[in-house]
Amino acid sequence: MASRSSSSARDFSWLVTIDGAAVLGSFALACMTPFAAIAAAAALTLPRRSGVLAVLGAWGLNQIIGFGFLGYPTDPMTILRGVAIAVSALAGFAVAATVRGHTGTLSLTRMVAALAGAFVAYEVVTYLTAMVLGGTENFTPAIVWMLARNDALWFAGLMALYLALTAGLPALFGRRPQLRLA
Repeated sequence: MASRSSSSARDFSWLVTIDGAAVLGSFALACMTPFAAIAAAAALTLPRRSGVLAVLGAWGLNQIIGFGFLGYPTDPMTILRGVAIAVSALAGFAVAATVRGHTGTLSLTRMVAALAGAFVAYEVVTYLTAMVLGGTENFTPAIVWMLARNDALWFAGLMALYLALTAGLPALFGRRPQLRLA
């Protein structure tokens, strides 16, 4: 059995990798950073505390990039929307972590359910925020579908990366988890 410190180091390696992917996504996609995908991947692959840190780290880096490099306006409404994104991402993480349960096995069914749950939670909280702050017009079926596809692709990429890293670099990322279809 791995020691707590080596397990923490492995969790940290993956946390940094997730947040690195978020940085790339923030620069490449700006407003389409795949927070539901990040939340689901973190919930499925990290202990709760590390997963929350990964989600908050991805959000924080996204905000730094948006406000510091991409010129997001610094008015109170935009800042409130940024905070709402963090709350939405954490809601997605909570749902995905519930889907994960206490098993160390990854199944395709559980992965799809975790992503779907994270996406729905993220979108519901974001929509509720838009009802207060404005912006409900951004929730057309076409836009939500585009975001769903974006998150699904990012999630598939993150999970593939996780499986590749755990298979190829177990000393740095831990052992590859057991996989099942259902």
